[in-house]
Amino acid sequence: MRTVLLAGCIITDSQNKILLLHRNTPARSQWEIPGGKLEAGEKSETAAQGEVKEELGIAIQIIKRLGQHQFSEDQNQMIYTWFQAKITSGSPKIMEKEKFDQLKYLALDKLTKMKPLLSANTQNFLEEYLSDKIKLS
Repeated sequence: MRTVLLAGCIITDSQNKILLLHRNTPARSQWEIPGGKLEAGEKSETAAQGEVKEELGIAIQIIKRLGQHQFSEDQNQMIYTWFQAKITSGSPKIMEKEKFDQLKYLALDKLTKMKPLLSANTQNFLEEYLSDKIKLS
């Protein structure tokens, strides 16, 4: 089993809804946190900022590290680090139209009803948040 390091950002609006992307590819159809894989030697914060720029076309500032979770997917051991971030320039838009077809700010309480539609990582984040292991500023 290969270990894959990932990082992504929780970006909230004024009503504390979180921004999620909807991946719509032959392999997956799911709502997920903006983020992706770390390159060799790359820091989690740098990867998270770069992935958000690639996926949403915005610049962000990392506010704090929220936590980390491990899970298995596609015969890989995934280690995902979450950061809370705020937008410093630009408006979120789908930049990778071949992967994503929607983006929305969604209320965390609504996500519990959408659990089967969420990526494994987003489900993990939601569980950590609902069990008070993660606090958003």
